[in-house]
Amino acid sequence: MRRSRKSLSAARRKRLAAALSGAAFILVGILIICLLVGKGQRAAFVLSEEQLMQVLDTNSELSSELSGELSSELSQDKQKLVDSCVSLVGKVGYFWGGKSSADGWDERWGVPTVVESSGSETTGTVRPFGLDCSGYVTWAFLQLDRDDVNMTEAIGHGTWKQWENSSEITWEELSVGDLAFQNEYPGSSGNHVGICIGFLDGEPVFAHCSFTENCVVVTNAGDIFRYPRRPSVFE
Repeated sequence: MRRSRKSLSAARRKRLAAALSGAAFILVGILIICLLVGKGQRAAFVLSEEQLMQVLDTNSELSSELSGELSSELSQDKQKLVDSCVSLVGKVGYFWGGKSSADGWDERWGVPTVVESSGSETTGTVRPFGLDCSGYVTWAFLQLDRDDVNMTEAIGHGTWKQWENSSEITWEELSVGDLAFQNEYPGSSGNHVGICIGFLDGEPVFAHCSFTENCVVVTNAGDIFRYPRRPSVFE
């Protein structure tokens, strides 16, 4: 009988250990799910057409309110920048190394082209020509066509140059026309950049050429943009 009880006790211990192990596994799984959900809450979402119109309407109201506080040239520059950014939403695809100095629409956009710039999984493939994130930013600012500024030099090509040609600001200071980056320099080998085109329910939204979405989109900051900066042309 003693042997039987000892054997039974050992079996119970084994089942208990198995149960605890299973419970621990479940708890770990729940923790992972919670973390993923938390990350999802921070993830960026693409604005709908209705939401984008809401942002643009708010900009118009804000422009009227600030007309007495800001120079008309600055206000008009920012409005023109927003208009240029929005004009390519959903129309121009992402193209690694894609740049354009065209005044308005570039006829090369959409034409099958070999990706010649190195450093991408798309290098060497044929894709519809478009813009990369920094190329989109440069093109948008070039549309301002200001006589007093060499915009190509003032904004620059590439995220590193655009970071260098802008200054650090806080999220509270962020306004239309400011830039936001995913990573900071130095210390980053890759980056992503967008342009603040307004606010939705008090939160900034950004136009950018997205590799993930494969086109120009407008999103919230989410977990994409973490470092706001002011381009020198608006300082």
